[in-house]
Order: sequence, then C-alpha cells, then structure tokens
Amino acid sequence: MSILILGSLLFGSPLTTTSVFALEQEEGLLASVRVLTVDEQQEALDFILNKTQESGYSAIGLDLETEPAVLLMRDSTSVPTSHFAFSFGLNRMLHDLFADAHVRVEVDAILAEATYATLDLCLSWLHGEEPRIINSCETDFAQVGDLVTSMGGLTPADIFAMLQETIPHEQDFFLLALPQSWLVREDFLSYFGLLNDDSASVDLILARDGEEGLKDVSISIPLALAPTNGTKPLPSFVSFEVQNETSTAVFKLDACIFNAEYMAVLQDFWSTVDANENVNTVVLDLRENRGGDFLVATTFLQYITRDPYTLFDIKQRQSDEFCNQAPALCDPQTIGFLQSLGIDISNEVYDLPGSASSIFLSQIAGSPSSLDLFNGTLYVLTSGATFSSAHLFAGVIKRNNFGTLVGTPTGNTPSFWGNLLRFSVPNTDLIYYLTTSRTELNSTDVNDEDLDAIYPDILVPTKRDDILAGRDAQLEYVMENNTPNTPTSSPDISGAHSTSPPITPQWKKSKKVKKKKDAKKKKDAKKKKEGKKGKRLLKKT
Repeated sequence: MSILILGSLLFGSPLTTTSVFALEQEEGLLASVRVLTVDEQQEALDFILNKTQESGYSAIGLDLETEPAVLLMRDSTSVPTSHFAFSFGLNRMLHDLFADAHVRVEVDAILAEATYATLDLCLSWLHGEEPRIINSCETDFAQVGDLVTSMGGLTPADIFAMLQETIPHEQDFFLLALPQSWLVREDFLSYFGLLNDDSASVDLILARDGEEGLKDVSISIPLALAPTNGTKPLPSFVSFEVQNETSTAVFKLDACIFNAEYMAVLQDFWSTVDANENVNTVVLDLRENRGGDFLVATTFLQYITRDPYTLFDIKQRQSDEFCNQAPALCDPQTIGFLQSLGIDISNEVYDLPGSASSIFLSQIAGSPSSLDLFNGTLYVLTSGATFSSAHLFAGVIKRNNFGTLVGTPTGNTPSFWGNLLRFSVPNTDLIYYLTTSRTELNSTDVNDEDLDAIYPDILVPTKRDDILAGRDAQLEYVMENNTPNTPTSSPDISGAHSTSPPITPQWKKSKKVKKKKDAKKKKDAKKKKEGKKGKRLLKKT
C-alpha cells in the first residue's frame, strides 16, 4: 500500500526523463532561449489552469480565469516568448495565486543538467542582516569564501528581491536555500538580465581576502555546459557514521524515500547504535532533505518511542487525477480502512485528523523493531532546504519533545500544502507540481498567522568563516555541546527560543502567511484591481 505523500522530491527525480525538446536546440543558442509561439504558450497555460482547477486544493472555490494574476499571464502570451521568460511568468502567476512553495513549474532536471549552460561557481546565500552571496568552491575564476558584491550589475539585495517576486515560496528561508545550480544557470541569468550583450558571460565583482582585508576583484565568467563524463552514479540518499570519540552516531537523510534501501540502512544504523554502548547521542541530518514520503519518519521514530504521539491534521481534496497518480490511496482497501477510522470520504475534501493519521501510518509501517528504544540524546539538523515531509519530520520531533533542533529555520510554514501531483507541460520542458491537500502542523497557538517556519531550538547558521575553514558549523556545535536534551514543558514549533533569537533579517519585511481567501474577499480584491492596467509578467524576446 502507498501512503499520503506529503510533499515530493521537488527539485527533480531520478525517474525524470530528458525531453525531446533538447534535440531542437540550435548550435550556439542557449537552450532556454528557444521561442514558444502564441499557440504553444496558450495551450500550456490552459493545461496548467485546467489541472489546477480540477485538482488543486487551493483552487477550491476560485474561478481562475477571472484572477488578476491569470489575466496578466494570459495577456503576456499574445506574442512569441522565450522558454525561460514563459516559465518564470508561470511561476510568478502561481506565486501570486497561492504563495505555495510546492506549486511551481520547473525545468526537467536531467534536461537542465545536460543542456543548460552555467557559470563555474558554487553560489549560496548567507543568513544575516542583509542578503549576501558567497562562493563555496575553488574554480578557475573564484576562490572559496569570495563574496559577490555585484553580478551583472545587480547587488545581492537586487537579485534576492527578484527571487521574491518570481519564485513560489511561503517565506524567505526557502529562497535562501535554493539549489546552488539555480543561481548560475542560464535561464535564471537570462531572466534576471545578468548576461552580457554576448549572452555568453556575466560580469561580477567579488570581495576577496587580501593582505589588508577584503578587496574587490572584477571578473567576467563565461557560460559553459557541464563536462560530460558519462553517466555518474547517483549518491545514496541515506547513510550513517559512528564517531566513537564523541559517542555520537550521525544518520544523514537527504531525501524522504521509503524503500528497501532506506529500511536496510535504518535497521543497520539502529542495530549499530544498540550494540555500541559508547554511543549516547544520535544526530539526524535533514539539512539537504527536500521531502518525499513521511513514512521514513514513522519508521525512524519507532526506535525512539512506542507511545502515541502528536502528528498533524490533513484536509485532502479528491479528484480523478489524484486517483490516477496515487491509485493506492483510492482503492477499496484504503477507503475501507479510512472509513473504519470514522473518516467521511463522501465529500470532495475530507478531513484526516492526526489521530487517524497516526493509526494509518503505523499500519503501513508495520511492527516496530525488537531492539530496545534509544534513550540517549537526539539532535536534528535543519536548514531552509528542510522541506515538505522533511519539514514535517523535524516538526513532529520538536512538537513531541523527542529531540533538539539545531541549524536554521525550515523551508515551509508550520502548516502548508502537500500531496503532490506531477504533470509534463505540453510544448515545453517544464514539470508542473500541484498540491492537493492542506497539512496542519499545529503550534501551541494555532491562531497565530505570523508563524513562518519551524525554528531550531538552537540557531546555528553557516558563516563565511565556516566556509573558509571547511567547517560543518551545525554538526560541530553538537559535538562541542553534547549535553542531555532538556525540552521545555510547553513546546512551540515556531519560535521563542531561550538559546537563540528567531532569525528576522532587517532586509526581510515582516509578512503574514498567505492563506486562501474566501470567495467574498476574492471578489472584493478583483473589483479593486479591475480597470487597472497591470505590469506585464514576462520579458519578451
């Protein structure tokens, strides 16, 4: 039996296949610049709107064709447009509609890696009072620790503001943890206007360490395709190591994939911990985990507790497409089991309370191991890339006082959307991800709309000095401060930490979490905006 897939491998899947459109790339032309005709754009837009209207949770009660964001997008398809501009326009529309980090279009991952040119840099964002971009690898053009002060004539603050406008997100921690490949990829560089006139290079100003402190270095870096060295084996998504000198075992999980490989490594890990009397601390590393199947959490926690614990409530929209893509959740056996738990599935949207989720997940996970429960200290490492089911994993541990979270805030709001459907968008190289459910991970104050993430108990961001020294700041903190966990008596999954203040960068405006508006509010908003000429969403080729 399958399980409610509360999320997905949002940034690509090993099963993704290369699109036939890759074969149409003209020599010397960037793949993302391929022009879409008016008809191709409109067919693709209609496809996305129809799928959203039919199956999307946040589309319930909306007439998408009357939404201002859709009207602007529809208007932009009146002329031929580049593939990259069309894809960014779609994402901007989806963000304006839903502000759901899951609901987005994304270029086929394998295609992008094979045919999209990039800059030879490893760029990522640093947490702080203002957005800063740092290079974290040695290349022919940059050194480890170089800070980007200008890129294509724009400052990091300018670039981050553009990300806020065009990338679907629920809060800024998600944007701070975007994949490194995105910031240096041709479609991002093109849409943000960072490329030189030759469309083959980008001018940067880097702040680099010198004898008298940081000095500016001006450089022009060419775009290039990644070298092809044959098929590279995919690294394992799950692994562990035992560090006897620190009495610590580290379980690294980079994707929530519930399969035979995961179960084998999990059982091996806990058997190793159980047999090693020296190990009194376990570290669960979710910093690079962008989601998948929540069953990985259920089976992991069987080694922590046998008692019932608080999970989350789910509101699930049913549709033909949902049953097509997740047939095991619609078969008579599953439906009968849900009904035996008192779940009324006769409505288009049914409620699955946390108590029922717990029973459902436990049934699928099977009998717990015969090993003794772990009674040591559990730490969980988190970041803005801790997303979807991984975000839930961390939230359940925090909510139930099973362990201490260390790192930076997660990439979702505490309550968010999930159960993804996946579509190939016609005439494009795009994959469309659509959520069909609402997951409520309740905090101690369920009516507080300002909660924007699951915050760590101990705030440990990665700093420039850590990157320069090759230091794992979060893991090193745990090793140096390995003391028994002392959870508070009244847990709060979102903030209020005695060990560190919540991250609120001065450059980040405080925003309430966007929720679906009711029909009346939507009509009022529409009336206010009618008659106003909107700014075009897309840049034209």
